[in-house]
Amino acid sequence: MTPNQSTIQSNWLSKFYLSFLTIVGGVNALLFVILPILPYNLTNFINAAGMLSLLLAILFSIVFSFYWNYKEKSNSINSEKYKNTLISLLRFWIAFHVCIFGFEKIIDVNFSFYYHINDSLASTLTGQELTWKYYGYSYGLSIIVAILQISGGFALLFKRSILIGLTLLMPVMFNILLINLFYNIGPITCFTSIIIMLGLAYLLFQYKKDIIALFTSVKITSSVVKNKALRFVARAFCIVIPCLFVLYYSHQVQLSKKYFGKWKVESLSRNGKIIPEKAWEKDSSAWKTIYIEEREKIFFCPNPNMYVDSASIYMKYRFDDAKNTFKVISYERNLQNPDTIPVQINNFDSNSMQWNMVLYKDTIRMQLKKIKQ
Repeated sequence: MTPNQSTIQSNWLSKFYLSFLTIVGGVNALLFVILPILPYNLTNFINAAGMLSLLLAILFSIVFSFYWNYKEKSNSINSEKYKNTLISLLRFWIAFHVCIFGFEKIIDVNFSFYYHINDSLASTLTGQELTWKYYGYSYGLSIIVAILQISGGFALLFKRSILIGLTLLMPVMFNILLINLFYNIGPITCFTSIIIMLGLAYLLFQYKKDIIALFTSVKITSSVVKNKALRFVARAFCIVIPCLFVLYYSHQVQLSKKYFGKWKVESLSRNGKIIPEKAWEKDSSAWKTIYIEEREKIFFCPNPNMYVDSASIYMKYRFDDAKNTFKVISYERNLQNPDTIPVQINNFDSNSMQWNMVLYKDTIRMQLKKIKQ
């Protein structure tokens, strides 16, 4: 054993806990950035690739923790160095991830306004839709949460301010965790908030003596990264890259912003035959309202008075700004192999447009007028 090697040994479970949080959490944070910007024709592979990556990360953390424990028992490694390195990586990926959440709120792509939710009965909304409706009501509240997340993430990047970062982040992230769990936001989102909260709890536990002493002192260990320039680059990476990622993703979303909104179907013809005004009462394909949302979602609703999910058709859309092409993607008949339908848009202005498309061998022609919200 070298003179600098720690003589205090820990059990395998504690090594696995730290390894799991650092490795699996880090991979999850990278997937959060990489998967949303992949080409949409890879959609069928995205979920499988993400789950496989997380599974491999879990397996690697198990194997690594056994290796670490074995080498420690044989007194052939500096176990304290391993621990400090993993804790540093844990701090950095948490800072990276919470900064993404923070910048999403500032750039207004987190709690974005959904037109069809605004026209739905509250009793019909899911927990996630209720949460988006509530938190999306106030941009000011989103800004406050964003500032806390970004400030807390920034503080985690420096050893002297870790406790400040934990103080800022733990109440916010715990509240988000509870919302994700009890409002059924989704398994991936819940997993992300759980692992972030566990990571914060682990970091806080490292300062239990200081907390008991009422924060009178903070133990500063030597930096794992000796090179000052490298430390600066790593810290800047955790702040700048999330911002650039959200700006890029927001830009992609905003390209089709001119189409966003609630559109009234003033006239609809199928195969050259005009659909009667009252046909929607018996025919769910006699659409009266088209909702074009952010994140490439579109809803065809037959009810002119309110959004009814059971009677509406959900599709995705793709707008190519460079080629000025608009396509709708239908999953109604084949979820694994959806139909991509080109839409010819004529006479477009901010308040009206005309659609021509062939949907399931039917020639559809619609005159749309935007409804002010």
